[in-house]
Amino acid sequence: MNTTGFIDLHSDTIMVCNREKLDFINPKTHISLDKVAPGTHWAQTYAIFVPDEKRGQDAVDYYRECVRYFCGQLEKYSGKLAQVRNAADVDNAFEAGKFAGILAVEGGAALAGRMEMIEELAKDGVRFLTLTWNGPNEIGSGSVTHNGLSDFGREAIAEMERQNIIVDVSHLNDEGFADLCKIASKPFIATHSNSRAICGHSRNLTDAQFCEIRDRGGIVGLNYYRNFIVDGGETTSISDLLKHVHHFLELGGENTIALGSDFDGADIPGYLDSVEKVDNLYDALLADGLGKELAEKILFGNAYNFIRNNLK
Repeated sequence: MNTTGFIDLHSDTIMVCNREKLDFINPKTHISLDKVAPGTHWAQTYAIFVPDEKRGQDAVDYYRECVRYFCGQLEKYSGKLAQVRNAADVDNAFEAGKFAGILAVEGGAALAGRMEMIEELAKDGVRFLTLTWNGPNEIGSGSVTHNGLSDFGREAIAEMERQNIIVDVSHLNDEGFADLCKIASKPFIATHSNSRAICGHSRNLTDAQFCEIRDRGGIVGLNYYRNFIVDGGETTSISDLLKHVHHFLELGGENTIALGSDFDGADIPGYLDSVEKVDNLYDALLADGLGKELAEKILFGNAYNFIRNNLK
C-alpha cells in the first residue's frame, strides 16, 4: 500500500468465509490477510451478517457460530491479526506489526428481541451494530420497508449506548432514522452508505441524514457496491465514487467521510474489487486535487478519531 494506512468500516468476509469453509487467507474473497503489505496500518471491520429470515434462537445460534469462526481465525493468524476494541488496541496492533480487526454485527435480528443479548455482544467485542438489514426485525425496519423503530428497538438503542456499542444506520429506512434522531444521546454512524443525491437508491443517505450524522459527531463509510455508486450500477471509473466524496464535502463532511467498502458482500467494480486496490482510491483522491491531508483523513484519520473519541 502507498497510503499511510486505512480503516474500513464494513465487510461481510466472516459470512463468506464461514459459509465456504475458507480461512482469512484465501484466493477467493475481496479481503485476504496476504493481500495487504506487512507493516501497513490496516484496520478492518468484520461484520457478522444475520439475514432477515433468521429469527429467535436460530439467529442467536448463527451469531455465536460466526463468533466462534472469527475467534478461530484470530487464533490461527495471531501473528497477523488482532481483535481491537478501542484506539489503544488499534495502536498496539500496529506497533506489533499486526492488522487490526474490529468485530461488528449487521442485522439486529442477532438480538432475537432479547435485551440480554446486547451484553453478550459487548463482551464478545462487538463495536458496531447495524440495526436492520433490508427488511424488518425486532428492532425496526430496513430500507425496503416503511415502518420505524419498535418499542424494543428504542429500548435496545438505549442499552447499546450504555454498553458502548455504536449504532449503525446503514440499511435503516427513513422512518427509522427519524425515530433514532429523537432518542439517540450518543453519535451514530453509517458504516457503508453513499449519497442519495448522487445515486438515488434508498440505501444511500439523504443530505439531511448525512448532516445529522455529521452534526452528532458520527462518520459515514463510502460503499463500493456499484448500485450505490451510480443509478443502474454501470460504473466503469472511480470518478463515479468521487462524486459522492465531493458532494459530502460540499455538505461540510471533511471530518465525516470514511471508508465502508462492503467487501465480500456486494458486486464491486473492478477498480476497487480487492483490498489492495484501496491504493486506487487514494491515488484518485490526490489526482482529483483533494490533497494528501484530506485523502488520509478519508482513508484513515476520520475513522480513527471517531474510534478514539467514542470507543472506550
